[in-house]
Amino acid sequence: MNIKHDKVNVLKTGMALLCSKGYSNLGVDEICKVTGMTKGAFYNAFKSKEQFLIEAVLLYGENNVKRIKSELEPNGQNSAFERLQMFYHKMLKAQPRNNFTGCFINNIMSEMGFVSELVGIESSKEFVKFIDAIVPTVMEAQENGEMNRELDARQITELLHSTFYGVLTIAKSSQNIDQSILTINLLFNNLKPNQNA
Repeated sequence: MNIKHDKVNVLKTGMALLCSKGYSNLGVDEICKVTGMTKGAFYNAFKSKEQFLIEAVLLYGENNVKRIKSELEPNGQNSAFERLQMFYHKMLKAQPRNNFTGCFINNIMSEMGFVSELVGIESSKEFVKFIDAIVPTVMEAQENGEMNRELDARQITELLHSTFYGVLTIAKSSQNIDQSILTINLLFNNLKPNQNA
Protein backbone atom coordinates (compact mmCIF):
# COMPACT_ATOMS: atom_id res chain seq x y z
CA MET A 1 0.00 0.00 0.00
CA ASN A 2 1.41 3.40 -1.02
CA ILE A 3 0.52 5.92 1.71
CA LYS A 4 1.35 9.56 1.08
CA HIS A 5 2.84 11.16 4.18
CA ASP A 6 2.73 14.86 5.00
CA LYS A 7 6.42 15.79 4.91
CA VAL A 8 6.02 18.67 7.37
CA ASN A 9 4.26 16.45 9.92
CA VAL A 10 6.97 13.80 9.52
CA LEU A 11 9.65 16.46 10.09
CA LYS A 12 7.84 17.83 13.17
CA THR A 13 7.59 14.33 14.63
CA GLY A 14 11.24 13.79 13.79
CA MET A 15 12.24 17.01 15.56
CA ALA A 16 10.56 15.82 18.75
CA LEU A 17 12.43 12.50 18.47
CA LEU A 18 15.72 14.26 17.75
CA CYS A 19 15.23 16.55 20.77
CA SER A 20 14.52 13.67 23.12
CA LYS A 21 17.04 11.12 21.80
CA GLY A 22 19.66 13.06 19.85
CA TYR A 23 20.78 12.36 16.30
CA SER A 24 23.24 9.58 17.09
CA ASN A 25 20.76 7.61 19.20
CA LEU A 26 17.92 7.87 16.70
CA GLY A 27 17.72 5.40 13.85
CA VAL A 28 15.75 5.57 10.64
CA ASP A 29 13.82 2.48 11.79
CA GLU A 30 12.48 4.37 14.81
CA ILE A 31 11.62 7.46 12.74
CA CYS A 32 9.68 5.21 10.35
CA LYS A 33 7.95 3.36 13.17
CA VAL A 34 6.78 6.56 14.89
CA THR A 35 5.78 8.38 11.69
CA GLY A 36 4.27 5.33 9.99
CA MET A 37 6.57 5.63 6.99
CA THR A 38 8.19 2.70 5.29
CA LYS A 39 11.95 2.83 4.88
CA GLY A 40 11.45 3.14 1.14
CA ALA A 41 9.14 6.14 1.60
CA PHE A 42 11.62 7.71 4.02
CA TYR A 43 14.56 7.42 1.64
CA ASN A 44 12.42 8.55 -1.28
CA ALA A 45 11.43 11.69 0.65
CA PHE A 46 14.74 12.50 2.36
CA LYS A 47 17.51 10.47 0.63
CA SER A 48 19.43 10.04 3.92
CA LYS A 49 19.13 10.49 7.68
CA GLU A 50 21.45 13.51 7.42
CA GLN A 51 19.20 15.10 4.78
CA PHE A 52 16.22 14.46 7.06
CA LEU A 53 18.07 16.31 9.83
CA ILE A 54 18.94 19.24 7.55
CA GLU A 55 15.33 19.60 6.42
CA ALA A 56 14.21 19.47 10.07
CA VAL A 57 16.74 22.21 10.90
CA LEU A 58 15.39 24.39 8.06
CA LEU A 59 11.76 23.87 9.10
CA TYR A 60 12.53 24.58 12.76
CA GLY A 61 14.48 27.68 11.78
CA GLU A 62 11.66 29.04 9.64
CA ASN A 63 9.06 28.46 12.37
CA ASN A 64 11.34 29.83 15.08
CA VAL A 65 12.03 33.09 13.22
CA LYS A 66 8.25 33.63 12.91
CA ARG A 67 7.84 32.93 16.63
CA ILE A 68 10.68 35.29 17.60
CA LYS A 69 9.25 38.13 15.52
CA SER A 70 5.76 37.55 16.92
CA GLU A 71 6.91 37.45 20.55
CA LEU A 72 9.15 40.52 20.25
CA GLU A 73 6.67 42.62 18.30
CA PRO A 74 5.78 45.91 20.04
CA ASN A 75 2.61 45.40 22.07
CA GLY A 76 1.98 48.80 23.65
CA GLN A 77 2.39 47.31 27.13
CA ASN A 78 6.05 46.34 27.47
CA SER A 79 9.18 48.20 26.51
CA ALA A 80 11.71 46.62 24.13
CA PHE A 81 13.97 45.76 27.07
CA GLU A 82 11.08 44.09 28.92
CA ARG A 83 10.00 42.15 25.82
CA LEU A 84 13.53 40.84 25.35
CA GLN A 85 13.90 39.77 28.96
CA MET A 86 10.45 38.15 28.99
CA PHE A 87 11.29 36.34 25.74
CA TYR A 88 14.30 34.62 27.31
CA HIS A 89 12.49 33.97 30.60
CA LYS A 90 9.59 32.37 28.75
CA MET A 91 11.89 29.96 26.89
CA LEU A 92 13.66 28.96 30.10
CA LYS A 93 10.42 28.58 32.05
CA ALA A 94 9.07 26.26 29.33
CA GLN A 95 11.88 23.77 29.96
CA PRO A 96 10.35 21.88 32.92
CA ARG A 97 7.09 21.46 30.94
CA ASN A 98 9.10 20.20 27.96
CA ASN A 99 11.13 17.70 30.01
CA PHE A 100 14.24 19.86 29.61
CA THR A 101 14.63 18.98 25.93
CA GLY A 102 16.46 22.26 25.30
CA CYS A 103 16.38 24.00 21.93
CA PHE A 104 16.42 21.92 18.76
CA ILE A 105 19.05 24.05 16.99
CA ASN A 106 21.23 24.31 20.10
CA ASN A 107 21.06 20.54 20.57
CA ILE A 108 21.96 19.85 16.94
CA MET A 109 24.78 22.42 16.88
CA SER A 110 26.21 20.87 20.06
CA GLU A 111 25.94 17.27 18.87
CA MET A 112 26.47 17.47 15.13
CA GLY A 113 28.06 20.82 14.30
CA PHE A 114 31.59 19.42 14.34
CA VAL A 115 30.66 15.93 13.04
CA SER A 116 28.88 16.96 9.84
CA GLU A 117 30.14 20.03 8.02
CA LEU A 118 26.84 20.39 6.16
CA VAL A 119 24.76 20.21 9.35
CA GLY A 120 27.15 22.65 11.03
CA ILE A 121 26.77 25.13 8.17
CA GLU A 122 22.97 24.86 8.01
CA SER A 123 22.42 25.11 11.77
CA SER A 124 24.80 28.10 11.95
CA LYS A 125 22.82 29.82 9.18
CA GLU A 126 19.63 29.34 11.18
CA PHE A 127 21.32 30.76 14.29
CA VAL A 128 22.21 33.88 12.26
CA LYS A 129 18.56 34.20 11.19
CA PHE A 130 17.54 34.10 14.87
CA ILE A 131 20.01 36.91 15.58
CA ASP A 132 18.66 38.90 12.62
CA ALA A 133 15.13 38.57 14.05
CA ILE A 134 16.18 39.78 17.53
CA VAL A 135 18.46 42.69 16.55
CA PRO A 136 15.63 45.19 15.80
CA THR A 137 14.30 44.85 19.36
CA VAL A 138 17.78 45.38 20.79
CA MET A 139 18.12 48.49 18.62
CA GLU A 140 14.73 49.70 19.86
CA ALA A 141 15.88 49.20 23.47
CA GLN A 142 19.03 51.21 22.72
CA GLU A 143 17.04 54.00 21.04
CA ASN A 144 14.76 54.15 24.10
CA GLY A 145 17.77 54.45 26.42
CA GLU A 146 17.09 51.06 28.06
CA MET A 147 20.27 49.41 26.79
CA ASN A 148 23.84 50.57 26.45
CA ARG A 149 24.19 52.51 23.18
CA GLU A 150 27.97 52.27 23.15
CA LEU A 151 27.79 48.59 22.22
CA ASP A 152 26.92 47.29 18.77
CA ALA A 153 23.32 45.97 18.65
CA ARG A 154 24.30 42.84 16.74
CA GLN A 155 27.09 42.04 19.21
CA ILE A 156 24.66 42.51 22.11
CA THR A 157 22.20 40.15 20.42
CA GLU A 158 24.87 37.53 19.78
CA LEU A 159 25.95 37.81 23.42
CA LEU A 160 22.34 37.43 24.62
CA HIS A 161 21.52 34.45 22.45
CA SER A 162 24.85 32.68 22.92
CA THR A 163 24.51 33.12 26.68
CA PHE A 164 20.96 31.80 26.47
CA TYR A 165 22.21 28.68 24.65
CA GLY A 166 24.84 28.19 27.34
CA VAL A 167 22.43 28.53 30.27
CA LEU A 168 19.88 26.38 28.43
CA THR A 169 22.47 23.61 28.20
CA ILE A 170 23.18 23.95 31.93
CA ALA A 171 19.43 23.89 32.73
CA LYS A 172 19.05 20.78 30.60
CA SER A 173 21.94 19.05 32.38
CA SER A 174 20.88 20.06 35.89
CA GLN A 175 17.12 19.77 35.25
CA ASN A 176 16.79 23.17 36.94
CA ILE A 177 16.23 26.66 35.51
CA ASP A 178 16.91 28.78 38.61
CA GLN A 179 20.60 29.51 37.98
CA SER A 180 19.94 30.04 34.28
CA ILE A 181 17.35 32.74 35.00
CA LEU A 182 19.72 34.43 37.46
CA THR A 183 22.46 34.46 34.81
CA ILE A 184 20.15 35.92 32.15
CA ASN A 185 18.99 38.60 34.63
CA LEU A 186 22.60 39.46 35.48
CA LEU A 187 23.43 39.85 31.81
CA PHE A 188 20.41 42.09 31.18
CA ASN A 189 21.29 44.24 34.20
CA ASN A 190 24.81 44.69 32.85
CA LEU A 191 23.50 45.74 29.44
CA LYS A 192 21.62 48.71 30.89
CA PRO A 193 23.16 52.15 30.26
CA ASN A 194 25.97 53.09 32.63
CA GLN A 195 24.30 55.33 35.20
CA ASN A 196 27.63 56.80 36.30
CA ALA A 197 28.59 58.02 32.84
